Amino acid sequence: MQTFYPPLKCSPDSHVPRRGHSNLVSQAAAATAASGSAASYCSPRLWMGGGVGQSEREIRPPRPERSERSGRSERKVLVGDSLEVTYQERLTSFGAEQVQELVALVEARHMQFSALSLCTALHRLASTTRQPDRLRCSGLLSTLEAQLRSRPEKFRAQSIANACWAAAKLQWTADLLDALLQVAVTRIDDFKSQELSLLLWSMASANASHGSAADAIALEFLRRGCHSFDAQSTATVAYSAAALLIANEPLWSAIGIGSADRVAEFSDRQLANLVWGFATVLHIDCTVVFQRVAQEAPVARLAPIDLSLVAWAMAKVSQGEQTFYDQVADAVLAKHAAWARSDTRNIATLLYSLALAEQATGHDAAFRELAAAVCARSSEFSVQGLTNAVWAYATACYAEETWFALAAREVCVRCASEFEPLDIANSLWAFAAVLHRDPGLIQRLAGLGKAMICQMSAQNLSISAWALAAMETRDEAFFMQAADPFVLRLEECKAQELNNMLWSYATVSVRLPWLFLKAAKHAVSLGLAEFKTHELSILLWAHGTAGVCNHGFFDAVVDEILHGRGIDSCAPREIANAAWAYSTIIGRCHSPWMASVAEYSRCHMHEFDTQGIGNVLWSFANVTVYSESLLHEASEETARRCQAGVEPQNLAQVLSAISAAASLGQPEVHLFQVAIDLFIASHATGARELLILGNAAFQAREELQERWVRLQGVLEARIFHPLAHALRASHADWSGMEACISQLDVDHLGAAFTAEFLTRIQAVASAEVHQRETNSSPWVLEAMQACALERERAIQRGRDDAAPADQQKLVRQLDKVNKREIVAWVSYDVTTPRGPLREIGQAFSWQLESVVKQGNAAQLLKPVVTRSRIAPNLTGQHDRSGHAERCALLQVASDWLQCDLEGSSVQGQAFLYVTHFPCISCMCIIAQFARHFPKIQLHLAYSDGRTTNIQRLKQVNIQEHDC
Repeated sequence: MQTFYPPLKCSPDSHVPRRGHSNLVSQAAAATAASGSAASYCSPRLWMGGGVGQSEREIRPPRPERSERSGRSERKVLVGDSLEVTYQERLTSFGAEQVQELVALVEARHMQFSALSLCTALHRLASTTRQPDRLRCSGLLSTLEAQLRSRPEKFRAQSIANACWAAAKLQWTADLLDALLQVAVTRIDDFKSQELSLLLWSMASANASHGSAADAIALEFLRRGCHSFDAQSTATVAYSAAALLIANEPLWSAIGIGSADRVAEFSDRQLANLVWGFATVLHIDCTVVFQRVAQEAPVARLAPIDLSLVAWAMAKVSQGEQTFYDQVADAVLAKHAAWARSDTRNIATLLYSLALAEQATGHDAAFRELAAAVCARSSEFSVQGLTNAVWAYATACYAEETWFALAAREVCVRCASEFEPLDIANSLWAFAAVLHRDPGLIQRLAGLGKAMICQMSAQNLSISAWALAAMETRDEAFFMQAADPFVLRLEECKAQELNNMLWSYATVSVRLPWLFLKAAKHAVSLGLAEFKTHELSILLWAHGTAGVCNHGFFDAVVDEILHGRGIDSCAPREIANAAWAYSTIIGRCHSPWMASVAEYSRCHMHEFDTQGIGNVLWSFANVTVYSESLLHEASEETARRCQAGVEPQNLAQVLSAISAAASLGQPEVHLFQVAIDLFIASHATGARELLILGNAAFQAREELQERWVRLQGVLEARIFHPLAHALRASHADWSGMEACISQLDVDHLGAAFTAEFLTRIQAVASAEVHQRETNSSPWVLEAMQACALERERAIQRGRDDAAPADQQKLVRQLDKVNKREIVAWVSYDVTTPRGPLREIGQAFSWQLESVVKQGNAAQLLKPVVTRSRIAPNLTGQHDRSGHAERCALLQVASDWLQCDLEGSSVQGQAFLYVTHFPCISCMCIIAQFARHFPKIQLHLAYSDGRTTNIQRLKQVNIQEHDC
């Protein structure tokens, strides 16, 4: 039987190696592998698992001094041809430091080695203290591989096991290890249990899984049973199988059953390797063995590496009672001095473990002890270690500025080659979770992400996108580049990845409709029943915010809520988001859905936050449906909250929805009273919120009496007077107007004030607001009919497969409802220097901006680019150049300017009707038009699209039932 002595040191008096016996057993290789002196440290990675690292360096005794007599000339005897000493005896007699002598013998005599000696030579080379010269040993490798393939029967099982260990440790050639494993598979029964564990360890160490060999070892382990393997071999199998990510359920169950009743037999390192294995493959049926380890492991005396791995494993599989973590925390504090010199991976892993197990705040002293070590030694940590540390801080809700600032500084100076995709994603997530906005750090991580974006998993992409959006960083290049790789990896995605990705794109207003459509299709393929209601509501919210219409997906989600799980199972915020999104982007009343939302909201009104109440009311207003009981209860609840204080923008959302239904019901005077008092008293109320309040309370101005007068005064001082002053009498300079609108930050003046203001600045000769109960002018009724026909024609043109791509895009409803639904109508009867011109009436829809900009008068009627609130501290630009009103007036101006280049001599009348009150940009377009054509009497009329067609919810249900 083949045997190895531990390497012997040369005696100063010897001229030749000492002879040894060839039949004495030493299993040094297997012992080294499983006891932890080989590579048994594996740094845990966040979420995705990790790779194999290295063990802590052992403290070795001082090297013995060598005698002057053992010089270079004496070493030459080692490669002599003395027949008294066989090659096998010579190979086994070399000490670990005799690298040159060993290499000389191998280089000169490897062709004469037997199969046994070839394996022994390789094992000795791997056991030396210095890395041997690979080139000088290449002959040995090729000879060994050739004999393995041509004469495999000459090799003993133990020789193969030892050679596998050596090949894995040296990592010179994968082909040799592959040849060894191929032979091993055919003779698996010949290997002892320790040798089987060594084969598996070799594959794990070389990070080269040989599928058939791993399967054969797993089957043999099951056949022999765990009790045939001692504690050392069992720990080695567990560690190696996990490093190879072998998720063989029967194998892990057998390891668990066989090790649970003999935990006391395992050494500290073996226990660490055992539980690390279970946690790495996330084998959750391991409660018994983990309970025994938690009870019997000597936590207080564990070395830092073992303490960190055991704690990590317990946290990863959600095991360990409170007493276990108490012991871990006590051990951390007791090892105070060790953290100044211990491997930094141990510190990062312990931080991660306490955070993951939700034990950080309960053991604040221990957590801060480890965090202090990170701060003191941050430059010594790898990028992965820093990532684990900041992830732990954020997960445990520690937002200490110093901790994150030190980590950010290190991340910014590290080489790009040190980062992996997971490091980028987790770092971004951690800094975003505590809202630590360091522009340099964000730019650095986003840049690294873009450089390796194709290597990122779907999870990493979604986490990175979420973090950038949460930190209000609109890195458009990153978002554009991330979409394609994410779609290619959709099969990896579950609900969390889909939610994070779509929420991010919607939040930063990067609109890629195809990304949303593909993600929604994948969500349906997974089964909507598998999604939580919260996740479904976020998907709808993201579609609504990004302006992506997908009728089938929206209806499927609503059906799942109503008939799958029941609306009563939902939380108020989920209903508010889903209702808002459906009405905003689909733009039609789904009667069963709206009836259920109304009933649910009335029953749970006090559970909604004010923004949620506003979203629910807005969902009804946007589809021109009105629930009197819901509106009244929402108004009373909002008024009650106003007395305790409420954010102006949330109150404005409620007021905006209430104003849409004002024509059908009694005005909510009580709410208007408290809102006026609140807004006037608050210096934080913006012009946008004041205008919403003014439009909502306009019909109740008589009942409000003195409060209305006060509100009018504030509106005049803060909005109307500055705006009128900015709109000059001539068209020479419009910069003041743009600056004023930018400062006010308003989107429109509303239905109540637009006509009044345009008349005040003499931009129109007359202004008429069409309402349900008023008798409008004949030309307005004619215009309304033409606009309805134009809207239907536009939709039909876009649905035609043969339609131009731009026209199809226009009607695919890829933007907000109001813009695509608004239609303008214009007619005129004028005289010009070239004669009379007449247009009996033409309707215009919204057009793509790229088309509009080609007109002749585009430079004269400039749109106002306003800011769009994407997030509290993130704004985007809202291009309004394609609005229907501007398209109509551009056409008219182009026709007239062909007869009069300046427009000052054109006389007559023009009539403009719009199906919705003009926005602030279109209002300025009308003012510019009036300045360019001062002799034209422009008559304006518009409707409030929401109030004109609004119906009570009961009426809608009755009509649908009759149909």
